[in-house]
Amino acid sequence: MQFIKRYAWIGAIGFGIVLFGSGLFMMREARLAHNEVRDTLALERIITAEDAEIPLAPVNSAAEAKAQADVIRKHALEASGGKTYAEMTRDDPARATYLNSVTLRTALMESYLAFKVSDLVLGVGAIVAMLGLSHVVLGVYLGWLTRGSEAPATTQRKAFGGV
Repeated sequence: MQFIKRYAWIGAIGFGIVLFGSGLFMMREARLAHNEVRDTLALERIITAEDAEIPLAPVNSAAEAKAQADVIRKHALEASGGKTYAEMTRDDPARATYLNSVTLRTALMESYLAFKVSDLVLGVGAIVAMLGLSHVVLGVYLGWLTRGSEAPATTQRKAFGGV
């Protein structure tokens, strides 16, 4: 038990360093994923429609991807007379157009989701890094307390002849 009392602070510092490193790793990976999705979207050179929520903007972020997906749905419904793919008959000429719109919207919404997941991982990584730092501070404090509590006992033993 004395061993744990004396050296537990080292474990807290070690665990804190692992948490801090893990948090930094998560944050780095989140930024890399965000940048990869942004760059991939930018390579497609998609510009939002004039009637989109964000008009005539290059699609390279979550907001523009969602705005373009929403306007594609709006246009597809207008072209199909308000019917969705499942509501159209098999010989409806607008069915293929609607199916193409579903494919484009799905790709854009996957990008939107990827941006959101990377933002979530970035936030969780920051929290994990902060928890790590708090463990390091706790460990340092416990180590200080442990070292501080040993000094009076040693002084006291010497004063009473080593008893």
